[in-house]
Amino acid sequence: MYKMTKEKALEILHKNMQNTNLRRHCYAVGFALAGIYDYLKENNWKADSPDNSEDWEILGILHDSDYELTKDDWTQHTLKTLEWFKEEGVSETDPLYLAETSHNNKITGLREPQTQMEWALECCDELTGFIVAIAVIKPEKKLSAVDVAGVKKKFKQKAFAAAVEREQISQCEEKLNIPLDAFVEVVLTSMQKNSQDLGL
Repeated sequence: MYKMTKEKALEILHKNMQNTNLRRHCYAVGFALAGIYDYLKENNWKADSPDNSEDWEILGILHDSDYELTKDDWTQHTLKTLEWFKEEGVSETDPLYLAETSHNNKITGLREPQTQMEWALECCDELTGFIVAIAVIKPEKKLSAVDVAGVKKKFKQKAFAAAVEREQISQCEEKLNIPLDAFVEVVLTSMQKNSQDLGL
């Protein structure tokens, strides 16, 4: 059975997405998912998702890979990526394929998030962008200047990064059994460890 590799995932991303900041968003979600995987393995693991961090990171890398091609028609977002998966030989029953069908489900209606990996993507996607928004207003413009308390403070300020869906992030408590503070810490730390790749 075909197995997607991180190298192939990056190749697909770079072929179809040219904007540096958009690429960095995909990297950030990949790093965050790998961090959430590690947390879940230590705390709340369920045997419903791939049991290795690379598969989780690959999902993050590819979750928005068709964004530049579909940004003007949200009904197509993820559908292009699913086509690329099929071209690569990824089975429709592969956890990666299924997880991608759950992304943008509110518009495509393909699949509600079900597994821990799918819910992790649903919850961390908006949070990575929120953390970047905080970092860029810091004098240093660095992720190292961001802390959990600062994220929580901005979280309560509805006018800040108003487009970010706070409720989507907060689902981590119900869907993943991860307290919001811990979830923010895991995602933030994962991004900080890879700040060079994120340009922050």
